[in-house]
Amino acid sequence: MKHSHIKNTLVRKTCAAVLALSLMSVSWAQEASTAEGALAIPGLKPGAQVIRDANGIYHVRAGNEDDLYFLQGWVHARDRLFQMDSNRRLASGTLAELVGPPALKTDVQLRTLGLRRAAELSLPALSSDTRKALVAYAKGVNAWAASKPLPPEYGALGLNSVAPWTEVDSVVIGKLIAFGLAFELDIDRTVAAQTYSAVGSAVGFDGSKLFAKDLFRSAPFDPASTIPDASHRPWSAAEDAAAPHHASHLRPQAMDLARRYRERIREIPLFKGILDRNKRDGSNLWAVSGALTNTGHPLVANDPHLQLGTPSTFYPMGLEIPGALQVFGSGFPGTVGVIQGYNRNIAWGSTNNLIDVTDTFQEQLVPDATSPSGLSSLYKGEREHVILIPEVFRFNGDGGTKTPGVTLIVPRHGPIIEFDPDTLEAFSVQYVGSYATRELDAFLKINRASNLGEFAAALQFFDVGSQNFVYGDDRGNIAYFTAGEMPLREDLQAGTVAGLPPWFIRDGQGGNEWLPRQNPQPRQSLPYEILPFSEMPKIVNPPAGWFVNANNDPAGLTLDNNPLNTMRPGGGLLYLAYSWDRGFRAGRITQRLQEYLSRGDRKISFDEMQAIQADVVLRDAEYFTPWIVQAFKRGKANGANATLAALATDSGVAEAVGRLKTWDFSTPTGLEEGWDAGKPAGERPRRASVDASVAASIYSVWRSRFIANTIDSTLDSLDPNKPLPKPGDDDALAALKNLLDRFATRGGKGASGVDFFVVPGVANAADRRDVLILRSVKEALELMASEDFKEAFNKSENQEDYRWGKLHRIVFGHLLGEPFSIPPAGGAFPPSLSGLDGISTDGGFQTVDAATHSLQRIGADPGVANVDSFMFDSGPVRRFVGETRPLRPRAESIWPGGTSGVLDGNPYYFQFLEKWLANEAIPLHLGGR
Repeated sequence: MKHSHIKNTLVRKTCAAVLALSLMSVSWAQEASTAEGALAIPGLKPGAQVIRDANGIYHVRAGNEDDLYFLQGWVHARDRLFQMDSNRRLASGTLAELVGPPALKTDVQLRTLGLRRAAELSLPALSSDTRKALVAYAKGVNAWAASKPLPPEYGALGLNSVAPWTEVDSVVIGKLIAFGLAFELDIDRTVAAQTYSAVGSAVGFDGSKLFAKDLFRSAPFDPASTIPDASHRPWSAAEDAAAPHHASHLRPQAMDLARRYRERIREIPLFKGILDRNKRDGSNLWAVSGALTNTGHPLVANDPHLQLGTPSTFYPMGLEIPGALQVFGSGFPGTVGVIQGYNRNIAWGSTNNLIDVTDTFQEQLVPDATSPSGLSSLYKGEREHVILIPEVFRFNGDGGTKTPGVTLIVPRHGPIIEFDPDTLEAFSVQYVGSYATRELDAFLKINRASNLGEFAAALQFFDVGSQNFVYGDDRGNIAYFTAGEMPLREDLQAGTVAGLPPWFIRDGQGGNEWLPRQNPQPRQSLPYEILPFSEMPKIVNPPAGWFVNANNDPAGLTLDNNPLNTMRPGGGLLYLAYSWDRGFRAGRITQRLQEYLSRGDRKISFDEMQAIQADVVLRDAEYFTPWIVQAFKRGKANGANATLAALATDSGVAEAVGRLKTWDFSTPTGLEEGWDAGKPAGERPRRASVDASVAASIYSVWRSRFIANTIDSTLDSLDPNKPLPKPGDDDALAALKNLLDRFATRGGKGASGVDFFVVPGVANAADRRDVLILRSVKEALELMASEDFKEAFNKSENQEDYRWGKLHRIVFGHLLGEPFSIPPAGGAFPPSLSGLDGISTDGGFQTVDAATHSLQRIGADPGVANVDSFMFDSGPVRRFVGETRPLRPRAESIWPGGTSGVLDGNPYYFQFLEKWLANEAIPLHLGGR
């Protein structure tokens, strides 16, 4: 999760940490040798046992659910107690009590948003069976913690005890996972759109179109769409001329309030993916029916992308009650059951769906002596009391004290996240996850599901953290479902938009509320009208024989750049989200599947599913590289513009374009020390891999410079007083593709009238475009030869030295930093390269084998470009391929890191990491056999 990098300096009591580590290593190592087999724990019935299989994965067997979930809690605590404790504290807004003052800002925000309050509401809403499971799980956690040494992190923090585990702790961890996937703030879009409109009115361009049609488009980069593609349903590329116009504005004071809140939270790690969807975690899933596989049985693939920290996000485990339950897969330490996995009849996985389940409201508060808080909010001219919750914040460390605070809540909407005491303007947030939800019910039912009907019925209990689910079973079915409760807004249901649409900050004084529940849906939890499950995107046994989802638009609602022009069957606008992932990964997976299916045998194998998971081709490079080659060709032609010709005759540019012209768009490390799919570190790379590696470096730095020279420089020039807000990475690439697609008719100008290809002294539009393309190549080469990249390339101008693995690296960060992070793992797993942090790996921006770095527009400002600009910190926390054949399901998987989170020379601290880095997998067996 996103808090893994609060900072290495958070508690850098290095000497104490190393000392504690050495003192505790013996006892933990001894425990490792005695934890298998039948357990002599008071209260457990005979036959309850924990078995570690040949891969170091625990399988829990018991004759009843109480013992089963007790032992799951016991095993989780054994290996992941500190991770569990820090996650429950992060979610509850008490992390500073564990790690010290640097976490106080995070605590304030999480206490305000109230995940703990929501967990306390959710616990009684769960089924009695799930509540019993949580009680047993908590007993297991506490039994371990009460009788065994604490993990070494506690010694590093000067702590010698841990608070008992409770059922609410397990629920709040689920709330934290859902929050990171589903919660969204509408601040950046609102600030950008309204700033564009204000400046456009003054300067002479259409600010609304600059936002919606040029830079923050709904339409994706790649039109891959789950259900249309799986249905053989053609999509239309025609852009809707009636795309929403954003003429309404916030009240003036609110813009400053929005900027102030963004500044307050922008450096909090957990909020980075919330503020910038480009930094939000994603996932891949796809399935192929037995008619298209070489064995005649369905194949299912899934790799969820979350924070790549230490310990790993997921914990692999098998759970078994003879004759009643046998399931294997990945779960979250701190919660019960298996979240993604398989049993004897079905296999399933999921990706984040990104439907819009959060609204931010602009509130007008007024003094009110009758209100317990002294404040009320105005709604349709009437006063509604604002609730006040006193808070006390504490922190660990020298001088730790109590700090008082308050949380204010607008009952109609939710907590107030920002408040101006002078103007009494405020922002509140309404979020589905703030209500009672029952995701744990859903997963425990899925664990026992044996057929399609039981699986679909279980999804009715999945309320927040909306997911796309992939399903396959031993009867030959494959299916795609979306699950999660989607609130209906009163204005959209009436077929219109009141003020600003839902992807902006909305007016809290009436007109666009969530509709109160009047037509309850089966198993509904939310007290508001929701989109019926029957209208959520889904498909069973699709005509194409396959489907793909990688967080892309599942139903094709945004392909025409308008998310609000589809009607529901019974009336009202069908709105799911303003935009989804831009389709880079979904497009590439679809391309690979279609390539396999176009062969003579038209069959796909288990190994080929895994090969797609290992794919490291840059989808955007397939589009932009031909533009680079064309620009060079035009610059070399007789009569070329002088500025363009000068760039084309530059020897470095000529060599770089030559490399790009023959490149296959893959991103290997090009290093003996690097990790590539099928090539562990220590093997020399082939010549083709070295060439592709150099091209990947050149292209990746070019991409950042090209965005800086077009979109960024244009926005910087429009307002002489200050630069305009810039789109994120994915948005910027989608915007550039749209501008280039329409270049023949618009000459580089957007629908707004703004020209994004400005080169003084060059009259022809195509020449200006190509000058900027080749200038970006030249600047990329200059950057890689500069002081900022010295640690990687030693200021070399020899392009052969520009190996991608020197830039593309990862540190699997621990909350406390070194020595717990990997590398160094206490020295057991050193960095790949001397003088550079991290492990060198293949992959790149939005590759299928997810390893996305920030584009950062490097070099746009002094000091921004550096050798660490292309590092990444999220990706597959589980790779899984399953074949759902009767009686003998086949499954293989791999995880980053290891099962244990205890650094003590433990061989299970990173037992899977090398296979994960090389894109290898291990066979899985139900019951550990």
